[in-house]
Amino acid sequence: MRAEVAVVGAGIIGALAAYELAKRGVAVALLDAERPGAATFASAGMLAPYPEGLSGELLEAGLYGLARYPELLAELKERGLEVEAAFSGTWVAALTPSEKEAWEAEAPSPYPVRGALGARRFPGGFVHPRRLREALLQAFQDLGGTYLRAEVEGVEGGRVYWGEGALRARFVLLSVGAWGGRFGLRVRPLKGEALLLEGEAPPGPLFAGEGYLLSREGGVYVGATQREGWEEGVDLFGLRWLADYAHERFPLLEGARFRGVVFGYRPVGELFVGEVGEGVYAAVGHGRNGVLLAPWTAKRLLGLLGVEDDAA
Repeated sequence: MRAEVAVVGAGIIGALAAYELAKRGVAVALLDAERPGAATFASAGMLAPYPEGLSGELLEAGLYGLARYPELLAELKERGLEVEAAFSGTWVAALTPSEKEAWEAEAPSPYPVRGALGARRFPGGFVHPRRLREALLQAFQDLGGTYLRAEVEGVEGGRVYWGEGALRARFVLLSVGAWGGRFGLRVRPLKGEALLLEGEAPPGPLFAGEGYLLSREGGVYVGATQREGWEEGVDLFGLRWLADYAHERFPLLEGARFRGVVFGYRPVGELFVGEVGEGVYAAVGHGRNGVLLAPWTAKRLLGLLGVEDDAA
């Protein structure tokens, strides 16, 4: 089997890069192991460059992603693929005088928050990562792209191989998230756990203290823990932290009905998008901002491959 480009990893970054390449007529094979804990399936999908504290080139990359998403979602909608999203802004609620001063949080909170001394709205929003991935994969395949469920074991001399087979490609893109260490990439897993509740959500993503809320499928997404290592699932420690945070900080969520929990491994390390070997490129280290930075990352990967970006 052959392809012009093999993309290894079909999270938001890999799926978006594959879609953008296929849209430009490039023959692409997209491979994914579909392992439990992939960050995309648990991500909040936050588009919050300012509350996340980005600066310099990263802030510019985040702002590019924030501006690109409405266009991308419009493209997908034209293909009959709709994705839950909102771009009405993100909020930070200040809980201490120092936070109030640092964030210049002079407005009232748009949502009841115990202990809030003020709030501030920033440009931003969210997009539903799992739905976005599904739409990108469908659009990619509609454009003639090949999707394979395969756990890639190695890349060597333009050859991508796994237990059941192999393919050859002129270029290989590694977008394997927290599993980058398998390919010699400097990244480690930081597990995040989140709680899904029934109840009223804030008008936009809301940061308060060590966590945040946003709307998700008619309910509320409550995030998130940060824990080193590969331990799977949501344990009692994580569930208790999330439940206590939601119950104690937000009056509207007292006694909220339980909907579910999710977990995923954030790929933590220095952000890198570039060449790691002859014809092999990697996009790693996006941490908790993978969704926000995905459009910028895809654009940069296209540039590295010498593919024109006039369709973006």
